[in-house]
Amino acid sequence: MDNSDKTSLLLNDENQSVLNYRTSYPTLQIKSKDLKSSIENNNNYDYSTIVRRYSSNSKGVMAQCLVTGAVFILMAGCGMPIGYSAILLPQLLESNGTLHIDTETGSWIASVHSLATPIGALVSGPLMDFIGRRGSLQLAAIPLCSGWIIMAFAKYVHHFFLGRILSGFAVGLTAVPSQVILGEMADPGLRGMLVGGTIAAYSAGILFVYALGAILRWDFVAIYGTIPSILGFMTLCMVHESPAWLIRQNRVEAAKKALLWLRGGDKAQVIIEASILEARANADLVRKSINPSLREKALSVFSTIFNPGVIKPLIIINVFNVLQLLSGTYVIIFYGVDLMKHIGVNSLDNYLWAALLAVMRLIFSICACFLLLKMGRRTLALLSGIGTGSSALILASYLLLQKGVSSYDIYVLGSCLLIYVAANTIGFLSLPGIMVGELLPQRARGLAGGFIFSLFHLTLFGVTKYFPQMTESIGMPGIFLIFANFAFMNVVFTYFILPETKDRTLQEIEDYFQEGNLFWITKKEERKQTEPLI
Repeated sequence: MDNSDKTSLLLNDENQSVLNYRTSYPTLQIKSKDLKSSIENNNNYDYSTIVRRYSSNSKGVMAQCLVTGAVFILMAGCGMPIGYSAILLPQLLESNGTLHIDTETGSWIASVHSLATPIGALVSGPLMDFIGRRGSLQLAAIPLCSGWIIMAFAKYVHHFFLGRILSGFAVGLTAVPSQVILGEMADPGLRGMLVGGTIAAYSAGILFVYALGAILRWDFVAIYGTIPSILGFMTLCMVHESPAWLIRQNRVEAAKKALLWLRGGDKAQVIIEASILEARANADLVRKSINPSLREKALSVFSTIFNPGVIKPLIIINVFNVLQLLSGTYVIIFYGVDLMKHIGVNSLDNYLWAALLAVMRLIFSICACFLLLKMGRRTLALLSGIGTGSSALILASYLLLQKGVSSYDIYVLGSCLLIYVAANTIGFLSLPGIMVGELLPQRARGLAGGFIFSLFHLTLFGVTKYFPQMTESIGMPGIFLIFANFAFMNVVFTYFILPETKDRTLQEIEDYFQEGNLFWITKKEERKQTEPLI
């Protein structure tokens, strides 16, 4: 039986299922022949309307939350090595430390993590297409746990480099599959909250390592760091693989079984979603089969990347990422303790302030999840950029004008820094992962997602590696002036270019980028929701 016959059978099964559901859903009067025509012509109009009307029941929502919880545990484990340098370096820089290092070595220990992450991100693309989204996440837990074990029993400085490289590689392996699996499994209405929640989990991992660092030595902190990777591996064994990936592996029955669990037993919705997933997978399969030779395969990859539906979101996500990195999003995480020392906080309060920043980041990353249910992505990004730029500008001005550092100054500076972290977290930190899960088309999520996170972490490596030198050259006022400038640049970019994706299906978003448009502000009249066929 060929692919077209399979699709026809699915559509025939769907005929009776939709008719049965008309009694329960009187507003959903979609004709099966219209759906069939829509699928065969790769037109998502009817499918998008159905998905908006067909939201999962309580069992389906619970299943999606279980998948999200498993991913969150592993993402918390990935956040821990990000924050680890903030508590490791001050202890190693002490003259009476177990392993004494200088500032230059410390900057390498902090940044080598980000140098290894792009390698993992590049590998994650083809890997998650080969062994699946869930399989890639489980595989990533192994080097993550190994890195912590090596650092926990480190006797020489190069052990830290090896451990940081392994953990960085694992974070790169995790970044793309975690966003993609949640984006492919979640309902459109819940997708922003669930995918955005990965940043909350990430922030919880950073807070956890900060809290441990305030009371424990660095080697004991590393031992505790193994816990999330082990738990994450075990919990991922209990959930299904992504239905979209299963369809592309021609495992239709397994995909329908996974969809049935994710949609709470709603058979009509499962048939509809399976039909459209299989139709799109068949279209991509036909496209690939036309180019059998190695040279033509390479050209096919090249043409895929430079297709308007791929290159546009690729550019948008990368520009947004670079601008938010240069606005200081991750510098505060990597150098939280040292940053407070540069501002003028005494050593006794460094860890407390760093932990307070982590608490603020966690609180507002959770707030962002709920705001994503009510607010558009563009609105959140604009508010985040304005808040980040304004607070950084105030911080820079206060640092320039102050004569000395009194106890009053510490609280003013600390408050401004807390506002900066809150504003930065609510949009700049939360949105990049959502963009990967929403803006990229299914056929390019692995390849393009790996490239995005590679560029992201290469930029992050440069920012974290040269932050100490920049601080010595221009001082903290100059650093926060730079942060403010790039935050405001991201506001301008968001206003003109970033599309709104709230409550839109992945197919609608993919079709938007196929249109001949560049500036989102010119598309106001075309963004009205279409009504279902009656």
